[in-house]
Amino acid sequence: MSRPSTKGFFVKERLIEAREARGITQADLGKVLGRSGSTISNWERGEQAPEPGTLDQLARALNVAPGYFAKEVPDHGRSAIFFRSMANATARVRTRSKARVRWLQHISLVLQQTLEFPDIDFPEFVEENAYTNLKDADLERIAGEMRSHWRLGDGPIANIVLLAENIGAVLGVDNVGSTAIDGQGSWSNADGRPYILLAKDKYTAYRRQMDVAHEIAHLVLHRGVDGEQLDRDFDLIEHQAKYLACAFLLPFRSFSSEVFSLSLDGFLSMKRRWMVSVGAMIMRAHHLEILSDAAAQKLLKYRATRGWHRQEPLDLPTETPVEEPRLLRRSVEMIVSERVRSKRDLVHSDICIGASDIELLASLPEGYFDDTGTVVAFEPRLRSGSGQSSAAPVVPFHRPRVC
Repeated sequence: MSRPSTKGFFVKERLIEAREARGITQADLGKVLGRSGSTISNWERGEQAPEPGTLDQLARALNVAPGYFAKEVPDHGRSAIFFRSMANATARVRTRSKARVRWLQHISLVLQQTLEFPDIDFPEFVEENAYTNLKDADLERIAGEMRSHWRLGDGPIANIVLLAENIGAVLGVDNVGSTAIDGQGSWSNADGRPYILLAKDKYTAYRRQMDVAHEIAHLVLHRGVDGEQLDRDFDLIEHQAKYLACAFLLPFRSFSSEVFSLSLDGFLSMKRRWMVSVGAMIMRAHHLEILSDAAAQKLLKYRATRGWHRQEPLDLPTETPVEEPRLLRRSVEMIVSERVRSKRDLVHSDICIGASDIELLASLPEGYFDDTGTVVAFEPRLRSGSGQSSAAPVVPFHRPRVC
């Protein structure tokens, strides 16, 4: 008699994704399961599949539901996942972070089976793969076109997180475990939607504002860029995203007209209004030739002397609250409140990753899913065809729409 196997439904890519999202090696996972690293490798290559009993152990070890390993992997395409920093991040941190982006996309795709997300409003400001020909003057023009299309005027952008979600991006938050990665952005072919995963490790409103602007810049400029191109042209791609993010947040006419003092305190007085750090304003003033090379370097040196390179005034969340993404959180809350799916259904049957991971990535309150085992009482109702007339017509349930 042959041994029972999960080979008929086991999706090897899900094992790779879950292991990488946990930041562990095949050997590490093998030790937890009492198996060799080569056995884990065979599972991930699809040459073997775990037995049903082992599948449960595997799920517990990776803190996912067993059904996760039967979930079909969507085609996200070859679009690169952009990092704000690559050289300073270890390969393991980058690998883990990419897998966490896939989990963010997975949560979103599950929720979109029930809800309609905002329309995607990312026009083609730049032809695909035309980034190699762009100059700084082109980036200034594109920044103006972005503001014009999204009707932002020339003033400060008070809440860029809300802007990103309103134009169709899905945002999530994660504990990266490294300050070398600030954020990640990517396009997914599965729903044609842009995704941004923000690091919680550097938790200030001004860092978040720039991180989102930086990832929007990647999504606008570098759509269609694959991993090979990113590796080859990383310095150019990063320069363009940094420049466009600053130009988008600090339009040259309006920002220049408000610079009244070329000092640290002068820029600090503008910080709360423009929602941009003093360091970023110094660099923008340098771009616009308001500050010379020497003057900009001098100010950055003074900034470091004051300790502002580690933390600037107004950075504490108690001084300036940090805006959190809302779309995924409200989507989960709507599905639960409308009793379309229970919390337990979402965690154990639909999304199938750890409850704490969903809470973090979707910006839900910590412990939101703690009551997934609670039994909700249902009111009794008459059977249809029981001979009793119905007092009210049946109202069809329409899918909620998230705006």
